[in-house]
Amino acid sequence: MDVNELVGTFVVEVGVRQAWPFVGFCDHRVTSSRETRLYLDATWSIGGEPERGVDETQQWLTAADDLDGLTVSDATVVSGGALRLEFVGGVVLSVSTTSTLKFSEARWWFSPWHH
Repeated sequence: MDVNELVGTFVVEVGVRQAWPFVGFCDHRVTSSRETRLYLDATWSIGGEPERGVDETQQWLTAADDLDGLTVSDATVVSGGALRLEFVGGVVLSVSTTSTLKFSEARWWFSPWHH
């Protein structure tokens, strides 16, 4: 999936599925609303806080709760494959390429869109 597809979507859920933290996004600009999830297997930071590992479940849930309902204003893959999502209001989610769990080849990935 092209990360630019996230621009204009909004966060509908945050959580942890098996070992991976995730953020769920909804796109209601299309005829039939669709959703996707971003899964993390890398260190992350939200809003300029220090980077944290994905194995810190409670810290993820607490920090990611601030994303609930926010709309993505910019989505960028930066040097080396790190992901940067900016939200309306200035909050930023950064996902590095440094794996903490090493359960997957990808450090972050999206589920297919579903309706």
